Amino acid sequence: MTAMPNARNTGFTRRLALAAFALGLAVAPAAADTLADVAARHKLVVGVEAGGTGAIISQQPDGKIVGLDAELSDYVAKKLGVELEMVPTAWPGIIPALLSSRFDLILSGMTATKARAEKVAFSVPYGDASLVAAAMTANAAMTSAADLPGKTIGVLLGTNTHEFAKKYGATLEAAGKKGLTIKTYDDIPAMLVEMANGNIDALMLPAPIIGGYLAKRPGQFRLIDGLGDKSWFAAAVRKDDPTLLAAVNAALDAAKADGTLAALQTKWLGKPTEGIPAVLDLK
Repeated sequence: MTAMPNARNTGFTRRLALAAFALGLAVAPAAADTLADVAARHKLVVGVEAGGTGAIISQQPDGKIVGLDAELSDYVAKKLGVELEMVPTAWPGIIPALLSSRFDLILSGMTATKARAEKVAFSVPYGDASLVAAAMTANAAMTSAADLPGKTIGVLLGTNTHEFAKKYGATLEAAGKKGLTIKTYDDIPAMLVEMANGNIDALMLPAPIIGGYLAKRPGQFRLIDGLGDKSWFAAAVRKDDPTLLAAVNAALDAAKADGTLAALQTKWLGKPTEGIPAVLDLK
C-alpha cells in the first residue's frame, strides 16, 4: 500500500510538526526517533496478530491482511505520507517483538491495560474493547453473567481476556461461589468448535471481536455482558518513541474528526462506536 503526501494532509502535517517540536524540547537525548526512521525508509511497519480471522484483523489464506485495524493502519501510514507494511506475529510474542524493534508499532485489537502500559506507550483510544462472554443459544444453563460460577470458559492464550478470566474466577471464589475452569486456545475458530461440541460452556472476548463472528452465524450464539468496566483498544509504541506516539495520536484523532474511524467501524462491526474518550484513563 503506497501513500504519498497531498494537500489534504497540510493541516495534519502542521499539527504533527508542532507536536513533535514540543515533545523534542522535553525528550531526553537518548530517546529514539523512530518517526525519522519511518520517513527515511518511506515505510511504516505495523505488527498485527498472525492468523487472525475476525473483523478487527484477519489474515486470509493467501496471506493478505484485512480488517478494521488493517485499514486504520493504512490510514495512519497515509497521514504520515509513507507506505504500509504489516508484520503478522503470534499474539503472545507481539509486545516482545515490538520491544526488539521488529516493527514500529502495534495496531491490532490490543486492549490498553495498566500491566501492558508498564512495557509500552499507548496511543489515544480508538475502539471499545470491553469484554463479553458468548454461549450457544441452545445452552439454557448459560444465559447471563450470574450463570458463570462453576462453568468452563474458553479464552485466547496470553491475552488481556485470559488475565481477566483468572481474576474474575478468583473474585467469584472470594465471594463464596464456584470459580471458573479456564481453557486456553490459540485462535477463535478453535474455541467456537469446542463450544459447539460442548467442551466449554462459554468463551470470553472483547465485544467487537466476537461480534464479528456472531454476525456471520445469526441465532447460534448468545452474548453475555456485564463482566467488567469499559476498556479500550489503542495502538502501542515503544516507551522511548514519543515523536512517533505524537504522530500516531494525531492520525487517530484525524480519523475520528473526519469520519474515517466511524465509517470503518460501520463497515467491519456494523455500527460506529459511541463514547470513545479523548485520552486513556488506565485505572
